[in-house]
Amino acid sequence: MDYDLARIDYTLCGVTYPDALKILPSTDQKVQQKFAVGDKNGVLQCLSIKDEEPVVHFKTLPGKPITSVQLASSVGTNADKIFAASGNEVKGYTKKGKVFFSIETSVSETITSMCVLGNDLILCSGRTVTLYRELQEIYCYVCEDRVLDAIAFATRNRNRIRILVLIANKEALIIENGNMQKRTHISAGPTRFIVPHSLPTSEVYAFYGAVDGSTGLISYDESELSAKCLVEGCGLGSIMCVGWFTNNSGTHLAVGRHDGSIQLYLVSMDDLSEKPRLKFTYFSGEPVTSVCGGCIGTDEPELLVTTFSGRIFGLRSSRLIASSNKTSGEALATRRSKLESEVSRLEKQTANEREKYKKITRSSFSGVSAPPLLDIQHELSGATHNGWQEAKITSAVPLDMLFVYCDSQLEIQTDNAAVLSTCAPQEYNRTELLTSIRCQAGTRRVWLRMRIVNFEDTKMEGTRVLVYILPAGAPRVARVIKFHLPILPHYSKYESLEIEENKRPWCELQVSGGFSVAEITSWLTDVLPGELPRPANKVSFARSHSFLGTSLICKYQRGSAVFKSDNISTIVILKNFISNCCLKRNIREEISFDVPEDFCVTSFQLLKDKFKSEYQRKKEMDIKKAISSLDLDEMTINDETMPILCEDYLLIYNSSDINNTETNFDELTETVTKWYVDWWKLYSTESFVNNDDLKTLQNVLKNCQLDEVENIMDFKQKSSQNAKINYY
Repeated sequence: MDYDLARIDYTLCGVTYPDALKILPSTDQKVQQKFAVGDKNGVLQCLSIKDEEPVVHFKTLPGKPITSVQLASSVGTNADKIFAASGNEVKGYTKKGKVFFSIETSVSETITSMCVLGNDLILCSGRTVTLYRELQEIYCYVCEDRVLDAIAFATRNRNRIRILVLIANKEALIIENGNMQKRTHISAGPTRFIVPHSLPTSEVYAFYGAVDGSTGLISYDESELSAKCLVEGCGLGSIMCVGWFTNNSGTHLAVGRHDGSIQLYLVSMDDLSEKPRLKFTYFSGEPVTSVCGGCIGTDEPELLVTTFSGRIFGLRSSRLIASSNKTSGEALATRRSKLESEVSRLEKQTANEREKYKKITRSSFSGVSAPPLLDIQHELSGATHNGWQEAKITSAVPLDMLFVYCDSQLEIQTDNAAVLSTCAPQEYNRTELLTSIRCQAGTRRVWLRMRIVNFEDTKMEGTRVLVYILPAGAPRVARVIKFHLPILPHYSKYESLEIEENKRPWCELQVSGGFSVAEITSWLTDVLPGELPRPANKVSFARSHSFLGTSLICKYQRGSAVFKSDNISTIVILKNFISNCCLKRNIREEISFDVPEDFCVTSFQLLKDKFKSEYQRKKEMDIKKAISSLDLDEMTINDETMPILCEDYLLIYNSSDINNTETNFDELTETVTKWYVDWWKLYSTESFVNNDDLKTLQNVLKNCQLDEVENIMDFKQKSSQNAKINYY
């Protein structure tokens, strides 16, 4: 990397939420800056660093968890005011710790993000964006999904403000005077954004970080709201926080990720749409919740970082750390005495608490002894192209073991920081899975990859996985986390409803009955991964398949629902699942569907290029395996004077692109075969599939005889039935 930065640890606080650390602007007399941090214990601290030791300027008493910390955005006397949100309350503090502002808002859910611009306070809570001005609520805008972040921009006449909002369905909105002006869909799924410092407050530009690890730019020019991806994710972790870092080289976008990595990207302030250049990368070992640049420990800039467990450290020049290590003997003796006194105090406190606990256990009065709930963060992603779903588990304390139980057939993998062992299933139940995972010392983050072996065993209600998490140390306690693997795990990509206008062979499923919006939303949580839109009068959203690229459009309201997809198997699964749910709740439903007669042929033509490429890759892998099994010497194979392999085989053998890679040819073959079977179930009046045609189709698919496939799947010559059938 271009920069030689090294880590120096400062202090430790409680578990932190994203965007809960802010660096205060420097004063005229001092270059070094103070910083404020809030944690889950409800403690807000304002600290500075002197001689590598933290100095606490003020510290509040514990209370409700602090979910967001912001500084006043206006330029003037209140630029160093600290605002902290906890629950539905917001308090403002001076840099000396005096409370000058306090408001208990009317929002019903916890405030997750906020923004301060002059006298305006913008709060994000659940699905709402609320604007307060001078302690009075001006308006409240209700979004279609959960609000992730919001930034306020002043207009040119300063009479009103524009609010740029990110919501969980991967959309960005512009809100003005309580009305939505523009919206745009960002498929990467942005989670946080930040405004460049040097721009006027009236210009709407913001850099965002996304779930897939990518970064981009959102801009608004009075007529159009647009988004542009600047840096691809490339398999990096999801972005949890963004910030700015400025040094002699220029202004950098600092990115903190869920996998613990931190990057610095050099941004061109003259042309914000130019691709940022990666200058530095650091791995912290646990999720990063805040990154900010400033002069903290020295007069030179450094990057201040907080992690999920509450560790606060700086990334500064290695030259400065080397010079700071050359301290005098008196300073080292002072530090040692402080540490010894701190250890002695903790030992006495531990002994007192232990003695207090023993007295309570010997007492005749009844009581309850319960360990505190472990602070654990967990997240389940949608399925990738090969069907694996990734569960991320992060703990505030080191982990010892994990036990995974599932009553269905399940494949499971873990990362290199743990050892996985699976118990043999019992004779009376061969589908059960019990796996133990032993973690290395100091492990706080574990990734699990899970894949359902047979979807026929899901019993039309998804698959539930129980994970028992045991931390290291005593007493031996555990916390249980439940993961739900949906029936259609591949539909994890959010799409715009405009895909309905695409020319595709749509299959439509219509359901009517005595169900509510909340009921059908809860049913769909067993089918689709990720978060669904909150229940409303009318709900509409679209998803796409992560491997096939097929789409699913869901539109429902009280008593009726419409599902459209260019994947007939998806429609069949939804039909069976909804019928099963209505049967369990004794709801009388009416189901009808519309299937194009030429669906299979048209859909296969869209899949033909992918089918050819996967077949070619599978063929090359088989050739490479066959050559490797001959046990030939490398010198003999690559001998140009007496070649024993043709040029094509030699190119395949030396190619690194097909080395240790998986093909999806078998999955594609199974998908096309299932389309054929499902078409007969929905379209044809016959109750069974012609086995001869099915075997022929499987054989021509394996041999990639695409013309024969289209002939077999051309149903226009085989059926003239009406495509619309009603079931009651």
